[in-house]
Amino acid sequence: MSQHKNYTLLLVYPANQLRQGFLVNRDTRYQPLALGILAALTPSNWKIKLIDENFRKWRYYDADLVAFTSFTSSVTRAYQIAGEYRKNGVPTVIGGIHASMMPEEAAEYIDIVVTGEAEGVWPKLIADFENGTLQKRYDSVLSPTIKSPKPRRDLFHPGYIFASIQTTRGCPMDCSFCSVTAFNGRHYRFRPIDEVLDELEEIPQQYVFILDDNIVGYNTEARERAKELFRGIIKRGIKKTWISQASINFADDEEVLQLAAASGCRMIFLGIETEGIEQLQEAGKKLNLKRGADSYNDTFKAIRRHGIAVIAGFIFGFDHDDEEAIRRRVKYIRNCQADSIQTTLLTPLPGTRLFNKFREEGRLRMDNFPEDWQRYDYGDMTFNPTMMDGDSFMEVMETAFTRIYSPLHIIRRFFRTLSGTRNLMTALWSYRSNHNYRNMAACSFKKL
Repeated sequence: MSQHKNYTLLLVYPANQLRQGFLVNRDTRYQPLALGILAALTPSNWKIKLIDENFRKWRYYDADLVAFTSFTSSVTRAYQIAGEYRKNGVPTVIGGIHASMMPEEAAEYIDIVVTGEAEGVWPKLIADFENGTLQKRYDSVLSPTIKSPKPRRDLFHPGYIFASIQTTRGCPMDCSFCSVTAFNGRHYRFRPIDEVLDELEEIPQQYVFILDDNIVGYNTEARERAKELFRGIIKRGIKKTWISQASINFADDEEVLQLAAASGCRMIFLGIETEGIEQLQEAGKKLNLKRGADSYNDTFKAIRRHGIAVIAGFIFGFDHDDEEAIRRRVKYIRNCQADSIQTTLLTPLPGTRLFNKFREEGRLRMDNFPEDWQRYDYGDMTFNPTMMDGDSFMEVMETAFTRIYSPLHIIRRFFRTLSGTRNLMTALWSYRSNHNYRNMAACSFKKL
């Protein structure tokens, strides 16, 4: 029978060949969790090899089946590598967020396209391969709960400083620039807490990035579930230092902050995006609009009192962003109480309302696809702004980033974080985080 035959599966995690971006720093590289999950779902008669371009450039490796996952900014590289295998008649598969949003495009460059969360279809795809009945397309349906095995962490490169883990999926918000809702759904779905705790206990790294888009969610049920998770970490004596992402409601519940800190949280990313009302309306950032920019500093200080540093994410490039608005945002950022600052350029990713709007309006500036997908890495002006031309915008942003990430300003933030958290590790993390974001900005602006 076919199941007794041995096969080789090659998993490839491609990297953007145009700019380093997040890869410029070792501690902003994150494990290809999806590929580890695929490996765990693959039967034992398959030998599995993972080539991770976060650390090692791809070279040809013989395989019976080659599978890719990629972001939009790395899909060009995935198509390039897949072409080498297709020339030799080796079937190729791609999944992940870009392929799910652009399946027709992906099908031009790769044999088999998987849309949605792969857990629901991967066992069938492997069985179809063994039986010689592979299909061109596999569409996964979202399950009410997360049914995901522990990833094969033995396949991940040992150079990762942070391990990755996911405890929830989905987001009920519908920000115009975010593709999470299109991929993981608007329903906030939980992974069983005991499964998460068991996996945390097995992770070899000291540092963990919890990949959830919002670790505490948006309602009472989600918040109580987060508390249960934190209590479980404490009760089991799991000594990990972790960071994650949330919205500004993270600071609404004092017990959440207490438990998060006690369970090892040292930094939390908050998507602030902008202080401007018109820009928040453009983004569809309803929670931030409701709270108002005047409340942000109180949120940052409340979190910092528990020894947790805040990474505040800001975006530039909204339709209301003229030169004066950019200067105002830079001034706001330099004066705000956040510990670390992430700055990105507004990027219309496929599957978002923003992408559809700009495509319909003929405003995509970088539209030679798939080649130009490499520029959709949050560091380039990929569309035509309304207030100035793209080149002028980039000149203004070079000055803006120079001011935001000035070495003296980074040092001042370090001492403020140290004073506010009374935790040297947290302050050092924040300091390093600011340097990392400065390095990432320098990938786009050589003068930084």
